[in-house]
Amino acid sequence: LKIAPEHTEDGPLNKMLKPGIGTYDRFKQMFDQAAQKAGKKYFLIPYFIAAHPGTTDEDMLNLALWLKKNKFRADQVQTFLPSPMAPATAMYHAGVNPWRGVRRGGSEAVETVRNLGQRRLHKAFLRYHDPNNWPLLR
Repeated sequence: LKIAPEHTEDGPLNKMLKPGIGTYDRFKQMFDQAAQKAGKKYFLIPYFIAAHPGTTDEDMLNLALWLKKNKFRADQVQTFLPSPMAPATAMYHAGVNPWRGVRRGGSEAVETVRNLGQRRLHKAFLRYHDPNNWPLLR
């Protein structure tokens, strides 16, 4: 079953209006129990995204550590790409969180990853196990 927790850290998850990673952990536990009870070998395939607005290098490092701790090796990963009519695109271009109200001088600032090198770094964190990414991660 494909599922999209998208991140592990509260900062990016809040910008995505998603619950914390604990929700994924609880769902996985219930899913595993149901699969075992049914006598089936079902698996969850989590989806994560790199360079989403509101994501810092430290957030990506923590996500990589979570992936390693949980023995995940992501093969297909996506880097955020602004798309029309998406709130995340508004965050990317305006640098503020539209979910927290846009006010002159009082809006919540959102860090965005625009630099190609930093975008590659964020993607490399998701594929920490790939030897081609090791020089970038060091």
